Amino acid sequence: MLRPTLPAAGAAIVALTLAGCGLANPYATTSTTTATATNKSTATATATTADLDPAPERGGTLPATARVKQETLAVSAAQPTPVAALAHYAQLDTNWTAKTVSATQTELASISLGSARAQALQAAASYRHDTTLLKSQVANSGTVVAITGGRGVAAGQWVVVTREATTGRSDYQGLPAQLHVTYAQLTKTATGWVVSSWSPQT
Repeated sequence: MLRPTLPAAGAAIVALTLAGCGLANPYATTSTTTATATNKSTATATATTADLDPAPERGGTLPATARVKQETLAVSAAQPTPVAALAHYAQLDTNWTAKTVSATQTELASISLGSARAQALQAAASYRHDTTLLKSQVANSGTVVAITGGRGVAAGQWVVVTREATTGRSDYQGLPAQLHVTYAQLTKTATGWVVSSWSPQT
């Protein structure tokens, strides 16, 4: 299978940015309207993530202790520019072994906010008990190929392209290196930029 070269990957990212394709907010919800036979209409909205939250977290509220924990950042979390923050996060996210992946995700949680932090914490807990990765001696290595920001209606959203190779035994043996696309968002803090949304697409 042919693998895209770096220039091809860069061109693809530029095309994504200019066309606005794939840069829509992956967490957006939609609403639908249904009409009765007597022309009376009622609005029905699709389920949001708030509907699935535990009772103490509904309506955007969190207990004070949980909120402080969610908002506490590591000293090295913030970076001087958006690109630096995304590159740092991607470098950590793409380089791990079966023995270190849980710790890596915990580190990612300590340098991120919002859904990126929640996702990393969940992954850290999940990988802590994943014996399959250990038995197969899985490892992942990656480099950043391109980082670009959206324009117009996609302003504030970013596309990160990495080239990654996964190695290991059994099903993980001999896998070719591949390009991966991630949509991301950042938050500006008092000390710099921090990743707040990290949504792998491939």
